[in-house]
Amino acid sequence: MNILKEQPTENNPITRGNYPYGFKKANIRYWVETTNRGQRFVSQTQNPTTLKWNKPKKSTYDQIILIGEKDNGHISFINKSVTYSSLEEIKSFGDKYSVHFSEYQSKEFKTMLGLIEVYDKVEYKVVSRKYRHKVTGETTEQINLMEISSYEEVNEQGEVVNAEKEQKEKREANRQINRLAVANATSKGVSVGEAISTFKRA
Repeated sequence: MNILKEQPTENNPITRGNYPYGFKKANIRYWVETTNRGQRFVSQTQNPTTLKWNKPKKSTYDQIILIGEKDNGHISFINKSVTYSSLEEIKSFGDKYSVHFSEYQSKEFKTMLGLIEVYDKVEYKVVSRKYRHKVTGETTEQINLMEISSYEEVNEQGEVVNAEKEQKEKREANRQINRLAVANATSKGVSVGEAISTFKRA
């Protein structure tokens, strides 16, 4: 797909004709909508009979959206967000498309890169839960939900797990990771406010 040199906006959309509209052909226009929630790809058809523009159709929000033209002439878009993206994917996206970024998208990309550089280093460990019957002392990894009050969670050493304390420690660890991610994003040349805004959207 060839990215358009001038990205269309609501005030300056790209319009194409001969779009299928029932048994007729109609005009359709496209643009990228940018709000405080991110960017969306928007398309809007024109009723060929009344010549009135119909309600716009909008994609879900992403951090960055670029509009381009496929080899068959159809208008489409590519998108990128922190969610479900690896550091390698983010860098590759920047290497390939940063020349097309608007000022907003350049800042958004720097923030995304700063956030994911930290998250990419976070390791997660999946462990099975163990439960011990309060009366029999029998341990198991699976219990009937209706019988959960008869069991207590234990760790590998057989000690009773303090669920409230464990959750508090996890929340604090997540807060520390998130603070570090935002701080790393600001080191890329964006403001704290911009970094936090992107973090919240991601």
